[in-house]
Amino acid sequence: MNKHLIITAAVIMTAATAAAQTLIPYQSGNRWGYKDASGKVIVNAVYEAVSLPADGYGLVAGNVDGSLKWGIVGQDGRTVIEPAYDYIDLYNEGMVAIYKGPVHNSEEGLYMSGGLWGYMDLGKPGEEFKLLFDAAGPFVDSVAWVNCVRTASKRQRRTMPIVDKKGKPIGENIIFGVSGTFSMEDMFLSEGGDGPVIPDGAWVLMDRSGNALTDTDAPYQAVGEFKEGLAWVKRNGLYGFVNNRGTEVIPAVYVMVQDAPGSRPSSLLLHPESGAVRWVMNDKGQMAWIDSEGHVVVDFTDFDGKVSVFDTVNENMWDY
Repeated sequence: MNKHLIITAAVIMTAATAAAQTLIPYQSGNRWGYKDASGKVIVNAVYEAVSLPADGYGLVAGNVDGSLKWGIVGQDGRTVIEPAYDYIDLYNEGMVAIYKGPVHNSEEGLYMSGGLWGYMDLGKPGEEFKLLFDAAGPFVDSVAWVNCVRTASKRQRRTMPIVDKKGKPIGENIIFGVSGTFSMEDMFLSEGGDGPVIPDGAWVLMDRSGNALTDTDAPYQAVGEFKEGLAWVKRNGLYGFVNNRGTEVIPAVYVMVQDAPGSRPSSLLLHPESGAVRWVMNDKGQMAWIDSEGHVVVDFTDFDGKVSVFDTVNENMWDY
């Protein structure tokens, strides 16, 4: 057989195998399981609830001593984590957040509050981090934010209606929803349509081995998600940025910074070679633009980022 035909056939077979392993929730009576794309049963309908899958995994819930407990199954049908937790989030980079504690219901939805969070590596199921944290953020570039003190935070639990093939909701039934990625904002319950409520805490950056990368004696009040290697942080009411190694490259001395809650968008565009990556604001309301090493690229000025595009936009951006 022609070598190219062999390669093509192998690609097709691999694609077909991957398609056949897709987890599709199905209901039998009042129990749930998973089938693959061909209709073959992968996980028998023995669970009280299952989630939509993400990254080849699905959450499954069983009744343990009268309470709903969550675990994880893989796309081959194996049980990766036994149902033993009050909630699990399928997280980024193969790390899942596990929770033990109360689950509450409100008009805004189901949420967790008053318990403790930890992590488990899907590559090493059974070796959980100790359940130590009031809140546990998503892993990005092998690091995650954790809150080490008790707060009144409410962690939302994602659900969605069960729909037919045309997308029409079926009755009032719901299915638990997960996604392959998770953001910091997804952690907190929105109340009254005003966005998520994020109480101040004691946030520390942690690696996959549980080592603290930022000062545990001077934790942050609030933190943001990493974008392009930087995350905003707040300490003593002032803002700055840290990189994913835990270094505070832009010191927390500003009254406002880009992406922090309450910040306003800036229309300033700089030439890529300038290196500016974030704006900061001082106590006079003046803005400056700073590079990833903490150096000022555009010094503090009164304008609101509204400058001539001919002065700021790289001409190559307009080459069609």
